[in-house]
Amino acid sequence: MDAIEEFGLLLKALTREADRRINDLLRPLGVTSSQAEALQLLDRYGPMSLGELGTLLIAEGGHPSRLVDRLVASGLLQRESASDDRRRIEISCTPRGRELAHAAAERKEAFRTWLGDRLKGLDLASTTSVLETCLRDTPLAETVHERRTRPIAAKAPQRPEI
Repeated sequence: MDAIEEFGLLLKALTREADRRINDLLRPLGVTSSQAEALQLLDRYGPMSLGELGTLLIAEGGHPSRLVDRLVASGLLQRESASDDRRRIEISCTPRGRELAHAAAERKEAFRTWLGDRLKGLDLASTTSVLETCLRDTPLAETVHERRTRPIAAKAPQRPEI
């Protein structure tokens, strides 16, 4: 195995391990990591259209309509006409959805602690630079940029993302 293949293998393995651990932490809440991500994004950034949510989600490949449909049917999200344009539909968390978003963030904190312990003392800036270089000129690079720069909703508490 050459260095490039090994790098790819390690990235894939870490992604799978992270997904497994996060899903295990969220299972008692009855949501998947993708569902929790959507709830947390809407809680953090406020109401948005389905397209806007798609630009922020990594888990759903940019078209989260089935994910949103399931969360609406579960009473965790709601759809409403936008106040500034009645033709535009905005998605937002219901009070129950906000509670679940906060509970998911608390559960995911155990993963952040696990990962933080493993990364303690390492140079994350250079690793981040390597990952950004690999993603350069891809749609997911735009997703990362949008999540870094999008203003947080005034009422949303500042919670770290995973």
